[in-house]
Amino acid sequence: MRSVQGDASLRDVTVIFDDRPIIRGLSLEITAGLTLIRGPNGAGKTTLLRVIAGMVPIAGGERRVDGETLYIGHRPMLLRGLTARENLSFYSRFRGLQDAAVADALRGWGLDGKMDRAVERLSAGERRRAAMARVEIERVPLLLLDEPFADLDEGGITRVRDCILSARDEGRTVVVATHGHPELDALAALRLLMNEGVARAA
Repeated sequence: MRSVQGDASLRDVTVIFDDRPIIRGLSLEITAGLTLIRGPNGAGKTTLLRVIAGMVPIAGGERRVDGETLYIGHRPMLLRGLTARENLSFYSRFRGLQDAAVADALRGWGLDGKMDRAVERLSAGERRRAAMARVEIERVPLLLLDEPFADLDEGGITRVRDCILSARDEGRTVVVATHGHPELDALAALRLLMNEGVARAA
């Protein structure tokens, strides 16, 4: 397993889209364990995750991240035209990993018999499961998960919850943006409430 050092920090970060501030002067320290981000639609939760991942330019301030990052967005971010197995094999090779564990991971997420089906032929829940299987294959220190429970049935929700807690217990840094699942609150090292681009401890 790779190093589990996955700290991240933002210093007075501002993000502007179309001349409108989405995040305003945000300072934040994230260390190993589970961090929950809550807030209404449009509060800036997704933008914050994408800033930490380095996917959004910042207009001011400083971003620092130690170690590799895996961002799984509200959309599963799988490549159309490829199967679930081909998608995860591609991401594994991109990180310089062997893809021998891909099939076992997909089976563990309930996709045995469907992993060689093109992702556009999978249900929304099956695509979510395939995307979440990346957490167990790409064992990077910092996980950024945007509404990871979306589109899932009760079995899938339980599987995601177990995956999050397993990653936390391994010492990885897990940041989850979600509207619901209050049962996670007591398990989080840090809870943030975002509103109008500003985050405060909850």
